[in-house]
Amino acid sequence: MTRGMQARDRSAIAAQRVFGFGVLLAASAALHASEGTCTLDALTAPDLVIEDAKPVRFATDITRKAMAHTAADPAPFRIKVRRAGRGISSFNNEPRYELAAYEISRLLFAADEQIVPAIALRSAPLARFQAIDPAAVEAWSGTAATFYMVQCWLNGAKPHPLAIDEARFAADPAYARAISRLNVLTYLIEHKDSNLGNVMLTGEGAAVRAWAIDNGVAFESEESDVGTFWKNLRVTAIDQALAARLHALTLDELRARLAVIAQFELVGDHWEPRPLSANFDALRGVRRKGGQVQLGLTGKEIGAIERRRERLVNRIDKGNLRILPDAS
Repeated sequence: MTRGMQARDRSAIAAQRVFGFGVLLAASAALHASEGTCTLDALTAPDLVIEDAKPVRFATDITRKAMAHTAADPAPFRIKVRRAGRGISSFNNEPRYELAAYEISRLLFAADEQIVPAIALRSAPLARFQAIDPAAVEAWSGTAATFYMVQCWLNGAKPHPLAIDEARFAADPAYARAISRLNVLTYLIEHKDSNLGNVMLTGEGAAVRAWAIDNGVAFESEESDVGTFWKNLRVTAIDQALAARLHALTLDELRARLAVIAQFELVGDHWEPRPLSANFDALRGVRRKGGQVQLGLTGKEIGAIERRRERLVNRIDKGNLRILPDAS
């Protein structure tokens, strides 16, 4: 939403190459023989090709839906493309928050049980990326380079209402597990944008899954003007595996995964990804040092996640957050 109507393995994210191979817009994804699968490896591949990018809702929409494939595998898959703003930081367009939400999901859940779809930050020469999004801008003046997010699109997803279906939660173990995991994630990241469509459901019956697909208004962000339903813990029970993970998760783990999430170096008219180094500045989320830029959560933001984790553990230990029956 707008402000009052204005607003990866980890090493793979750091190792992904710049989008310097070109973007194809004219070719149609329909020309490909079959639809492929979107993965983090594909999103971070140096030979990623983006096609048929179109605004999701209206002509000036910051988010675009596109088809993509790698040169090595022509089978197309659907993605979301979202330009970053100046300084790679603005209300409702905060790539480091999107990346951090994904990393927390990866800390808590198995690879096939993620709550946040795979997402990556990439860079491109501004003039080239403007073929996808004419409104793209330089991250910093004089660099001629821009940043953008790519994320796997959830095919067939449906928005979840801004309410927990209490009857279904009590009667449907798969739904209860999916929604409680979703809500624990949104509570930990302090999700502050209850726009219908930011939480989605896929699958049916025992295969139902819940997803948080838009997490830019979270952590230390200001609140959205559409409410903050998912910011609070709404569920009354979680599964045993998640409870155990919350008990085991440490502040050191959070710092190791979240303090530095992505790092790039300016090379010509684009930013090339670099291995993650020591934190340039724990007080800032977007940090520049010489020709390098680093993204991560601040020490304050990581500390707040740890305090929320401790509250969850305390509620579990006191029996105020029950353990769900084994869904099997």
